[in-house]
Amino acid sequence: MTEVPTSDWLATQDDKAALKQAVKLKGLSKWHRRVGVVTHVFTHFPLELVVYTATVPVRTRAPDGMRWVPIATLEGEALPNVMRKVIAHGLGE
Repeated sequence: MTEVPTSDWLATQDDKAALKQAVKLKGLSKWHRRVGVVTHVFTHFPLELVVYTATVPVRTRAPDGMRWVPIATLEGEALPNVMRKVIAHGLGE
């Protein structure tokens, strides 16, 4: 399944620790924390995720082992529901 890059899912993690795990992208000036959290309940645990977004130049290459997906085609991607929630939150939907 397709997913967005994530940090470790820990009971407590501050912004500094999460940002150390963020994908490094050429031309990226700063990750921006979105207001609010994404909540999702798995069968064995509840999850709250903080979402960060960034803007990169159009011709930025995807990191090794990753790929860019146009927003217009995301609906056709094999995304778990939690990742769909993260993307919607990141896009401000």
